[in-house]
Amino acid sequence: MSSPHENPLEARIARLERMVEEIHQRLPAAAAAAPADVQAPAAAPALAAEPPARAFPPLYPEPVAYDDDLPRRRPAEPLIHDEIAALFRWDSQTWLNRLGIAMLLLGVGLLFRYSIDRGWLTNEVRVGFGAAVGAVLTAIGLRMDRERRFSAVLLGGGLAAFYITGWAAFNLYALVPYTVAFIALVAITAAASGLALWRSEPALAVLGSAGGLGVPLLLGISYASPRGLAAYTSMILAWTAVPYLRRGWRSTVWTANAFAWTLLALYANWLPDTFRAGPAGRGWIQAAALFAWIVLGVLPLARRVGNWFSGSHARHAERRWTGLDSLHWYAIALLPPSMLLVVTGLTWRMQPERLGLMAIGAAAVYGVAAAAVRARDLRLARVLLVSAAALLPVGCLGALDGAVLLASLAAQMLALHWLALRGAGPAARWMAHKLFVAAGLWTLYRLAFPGEASAGRVLADVAVAAAVFASSYAIRVRTEVSVYRIFAHVVVMGIVLREVALRPGGQGIATILWCAYGLGLLLLAARRGSAALERLAILTLLATVAKLFLVDLARLDALFRVLIFLGFGAVFLWLSYSMAGWWRPAAAPEPAPRPAGHDG
Repeated sequence: MSSPHENPLEARIARLERMVEEIHQRLPAAAAAAPADVQAPAAAPALAAEPPARAFPPLYPEPVAYDDDLPRRRPAEPLIHDEIAALFRWDSQTWLNRLGIAMLLLGVGLLFRYSIDRGWLTNEVRVGFGAAVGAVLTAIGLRMDRERRFSAVLLGGGLAAFYITGWAAFNLYALVPYTVAFIALVAITAAASGLALWRSEPALAVLGSAGGLGVPLLLGISYASPRGLAAYTSMILAWTAVPYLRRGWRSTVWTANAFAWTLLALYANWLPDTFRAGPAGRGWIQAAALFAWIVLGVLPLARRVGNWFSGSHARHAERRWTGLDSLHWYAIALLPPSMLLVVTGLTWRMQPERLGLMAIGAAAVYGVAAAAVRARDLRLARVLLVSAAALLPVGCLGALDGAVLLASLAAQMLALHWLALRGAGPAARWMAHKLFVAAGLWTLYRLAFPGEASAGRVLADVAVAAAVFASSYAIRVRTEVSVYRIFAHVVVMGIVLREVALRPGGQGIATILWCAYGLGLLLLAARRGSAALERLAILTLLATVAKLFLVDLARLDALFRVLIFLGFGAVFLWLSYSMAGWWRPAAAPEPAPRPAGHDG
């Protein structure tokens, strides 16, 4: 029989189960009957969106996401690898269509050739037939729905037919003058840019850029005057910039870079000999080169910077750059100014000193720009800094010489290491290491093959050793720190040997100085408890002893040899007995506590 206390307990449990079941039945009805305009309290989102307070302010500002790096809905800006993939995506129907257009254009060319051999058609009819083929292809492409895959291929084929026809009309048949041919080609390029924007097809913009800037090479640059070529190139570049500024198509910019700088460099190389251009003609080519630098080097960077003020960027953590993204931005910051210097040097036949000063000025401009954008866009600042770091040594190579050049390279290495420590990025560190290799190899060569003795030579070598040693404090990789400090140590010993050994009795004096230097390092190691410094000091003393046996025994007087060996032996014995009380080894780190439950 159950106890009297069990019945009330079972009744309570049953009553609670009925209440829970009723609540579950009422919840869907209550959710359906709730008004649609019920909103959460206004304070809740604000509290949820408020970021947590920081104990300390960040050393560098938070990276900002820009339109070049985060996808936007309108206008759509594909990443560079997506853009390349779109141009070369495998699609059997599309590629068959492209092959068909290529075969059609080749057939038109062969028909021209056959008609020339047979004498069937006049030159005017041939050019008119080529223009008609281009017009038919363009018309069919325009009438097709823009979503169809064949439209862009047909439009590209029509533009290519127009470019070929314009080249044939001027260069083959001389039916139109040079000015008319260039105006027609500019119009075709403008039409290609407009169609690319209208149809959202980067391939059309690439075709317009390649055709507009490549056809003058086919037309023959010897026909163009400096003013005409400068005006034509600038107009083509202006139309090339429109698709990039509107849609951010990087393939268009790099197509223009490839053709524009090739065209300007070839023309500038032939300018003094072929065209006999005076200062006015050279000034036109210089102006075209400056415009190309603005369009191809400044506008892409300014477009990214301009997103600060557009109000459309989101202040999120910026995504990581891919390899193609990094290559794009670093090349944009470095290639146009470098080619501007090349074209300028060819145009005016500059001496290395003047061209080097211009490169130093360009490095200063990019360095100032890096400092200006650092607070807003740290990655772009790093890109500009690397461009300045690449231009500055090149300028120093042209403008400076000898000891001054070596000291300047060492100073640039030190500056880049400290800038990398302050957030300039791994590219700045990479540049600093390359300058270390260049300055280091040059210094070792100067130590192995000394020239005329001078105070400037000694100061430059000491500056290299000091800069290398100071750079080791800005490096966080232990092996790199060891390499830098050992190199500085070797340079100091080499300077002592080079400057003293050629004097009367200099080999013995150099040996004494080496020994004193090694003993000083040994005492410093004992005071600091540094095992690495102790090993370096012992190696220095061993090198000193090796020099005693290999060099000093043959070159010093007998009495000097006796005194040196006796003195060194006494000093080494005294140190071996007395250093036991000086040595203070560094305390070993305490072992980490073991996790609970792990006995082994």
